[in-house]
Amino acid sequence: MRVLFVAAAGPHVPWIVPLSWACQLAGHQVRVAVRPQGVDAVKATGLVTVPVGDEATIQQAQNRHSGLAYKGTPRDITGNWFARPELLDKQLRVGMANRLLAAAEATAADTVALARAWRPDVVVYDTVASAGLVAAAAIGVPAIGHTAGYTLDFDYRGEPELWAAYQGLFDKFGLEPIFPEILVDPCPPSLRDPYRIPWAGMRLVSYNGPVVAEPWLVPSGDRPRICLTSGITTTVLDPLTARIARAVQKTGAELVIAVERADRAGVAQSLPDIRVVESYPLSVLLPTCDAVIHHGGLGTGMHTAANGVPQVTLPQSTSQDFWANKVEQFGLGVSIADPEAADELTIQHALETVLTRPEYRQRALALQREVATTPAPAAVVGLLEDCAAGADIRSSPLVASA
Repeated sequence: MRVLFVAAAGPHVPWIVPLSWACQLAGHQVRVAVRPQGVDAVKATGLVTVPVGDEATIQQAQNRHSGLAYKGTPRDITGNWFARPELLDKQLRVGMANRLLAAAEATAADTVALARAWRPDVVVYDTVASAGLVAAAAIGVPAIGHTAGYTLDFDYRGEPELWAAYQGLFDKFGLEPIFPEILVDPCPPSLRDPYRIPWAGMRLVSYNGPVVAEPWLVPSGDRPRICLTSGITTTVLDPLTARIARAVQKTGAELVIAVERADRAGVAQSLPDIRVVESYPLSVLLPTCDAVIHHGGLGTGMHTAANGVPQVTLPQSTSQDFWANKVEQFGLGVSIADPEAADELTIQHALETVLTRPEYRQRALALQREVATTPAPAAVVGLLEDCAAGADIRSSPLVASA
């Protein structure tokens, strides 16, 4: 079986790596198509990488439409607006859908050309990379969506403005629009809201790239270890890093600051007894930590929880608010609602709360056990094989529906 994976931007690549490698280890041929900014991330996995689209053109296409900004976007949206975008203001919802489709349009020609040349048996696409659907339609094979734990589940057929844009993506190639057979979703079951179409839950497997495990990685002594990170997609915590670092020091804990570039740690680097690591895989660091303080990113937050580690979130955008609410709702940690106004004492208190109150660690460990019981990526490979063979996989016991 040949499987074409279509990834979106670089930060989304780690989500599709576990299933990609499971397919390869099962003896199948794998190609990963990704826009230029994600090429290095895919190459680092050892998978065969195919660049699609021109990065400048993709970004220009996206910038013609509105999205979720860090400032100026309403932050009072309640409920899972990822699974139910109808909770969003219509103008914002349509703008976000068009932004995703614009990026897909800018990569579709190269992705279709790759599919026609390589002839995969099934296409697995990141659900924010709809060019994968066009490629599957172009060669008449099934398409499987792969979420990043959550996905914007737009009802393209239910809204005329969205349908026109979605249909236009296929019209350029003379194709009829198609939709995914199912979604593959690595979100822990208790955190998941039902999707509009059937989905297969898959175990959340952390992947963040290669690393050398140096001796410091093994904690020494009785001091708790706290990781501070704001991921790789945002710099919103950078101005607060020194304040957070001083708050951590007041708890007596060891602090590891994980940043994309060391200079993002700012003046915190000059504080005593602080370790700054650059582009360090959280999948390796998280299991050694007693707490993580972060921006409220979905990837950072979900993998922290899946590793059984309590967390403190400092959200500054609508999407970060979403995860921060999940953290508090499920008892995974504490959220600081207004990080910019929070002083060192407030941050220190939040950290000491998750470190000293056992219920946070217990809930995180319970979620970790839940993740361990969900089907491994290898089980989902069987679904892909059945789908490529023409079976109706929606009747599989691995597939659920609302």
